Amino acid sequence: MRDEEYDNDLEEELRWLAGRLEPVPPGLLRAAQDAFAWRDMDHELAELVSDSLLDADEATLVRSSQEQRLVSFRASRVSIDVEVTRSRDERSLLGQLTPPQPAVVEIRRRQGAVSVEADELGRFRSGPLQPGPASLRFRSAAAAAMPVVATDWFCL
Repeated sequence: MRDEEYDNDLEEELRWLAGRLEPVPPGLLRAAQDAFAWRDMDHELAELVSDSLLDADEATLVRSSQEQRLVSFRASRVSIDVEVTRSRDERSLLGQLTPPQPAVVEIRRRQGAVSVEADELGRFRSGPLQPGPASLRFRSAAAAAMPVVATDWFCL
């Protein structure tokens, strides 16, 4: 029992020192709290399957424009392809749902969420967004056709 008390005291002292000498930045703490608040077990998660920024080798990065990035997500009954376009300090999204279907697409950000409509061909577009973490959530126009799907978080 004595070792357990010593371990608890040591852990408490280390937490105090870490908090005093290297506190968690307020922005990071806020982002973690926001990410936790967005969780919802009723949604299906669409996992990241491809990211041109991560998949590119050095030769591709030299030849290609860094203004556009392609990101793909896959869930059990839908895939989502997104082109992220960078211009100055803003980003815009152009996306496609497969199979094509009308849907409400919610772009979730630390600053809040923005909703856009996907047309009958599954295409959607956002206006200018600030760089930073984002997640997409899709709600099919025919609610019985597919459950709500949310993507992994990725950086714009």
